Amino acid sequence: MRFGTNSAERRTVLKTVGVGIAGSTMLAGCIGDQEEVDPEAGAGDDLETIEEWLNEEPNRLDAIAEEPVEWGDGVWDGELVDRTDESEVEIDFSAMLTVDGTEIGPFAADPRAVEISPGTAVTWEWDGVHVHTLTAYFDPPHDSPEDAADDEFAIEGEDGETTSHEHVFEEPGVYLFYCFPHGTPYETDFGPADTDGTTNWFGHRGALRVVDE
Repeated sequence: MRFGTNSAERRTVLKTVGVGIAGSTMLAGCIGDQEEVDPEAGAGDDLETIEEWLNEEPNRLDAIAEEPVEWGDGVWDGELVDRTDESEVEIDFSAMLTVDGTEIGPFAADPRAVEISPGTAVTWEWDGVHVHTLTAYFDPPHDSPEDAADDEFAIEGEDGETTSHEHVFEEPGVYLFYCFPHGTPYETDFGPADTDGTTNWFGHRGALRVVDE
């Protein structure tokens, strides 16, 4: 199903749903608000912000990786995929996360970081295997679930059904997005495989940079 982009639709209350991975029960998505980023910020500052966001080491890869993996410098190589000449951009938000040559699971965005022009319609797609909720965009990062709650929305899907959410970005700036709880910047109340709650489980994050050419 496709949700519109007005505020009422984006503030649909998050629904708690189970996603079974490696015997654990997890959630899969929340949304934060979109705020304008200082248009005077330079490209270097933007790239630093995105790099810090995307390459922050996850805390729970050991919960689902069959063998120990080394995060190293992270999974983002510094490339912003240039889609500034396109009016519509799709992001696969259930792409395979590969770390240290090991496939971890559907915890990546493809493209992971993309540059677009104002007025571009971005669609996140999730190839669902369970009923789920889907992350979208936010800036600045929320500090807690309570802060994010005012801006949550949900996308529900059936087994094997691809679901999506679309938003048109108008203001230049950097917009970061994440999956709850697989990429949250704040502490969660629970953890995978009976572990304690923590931040950024599997690094399920992405970034957009809107540039006014």
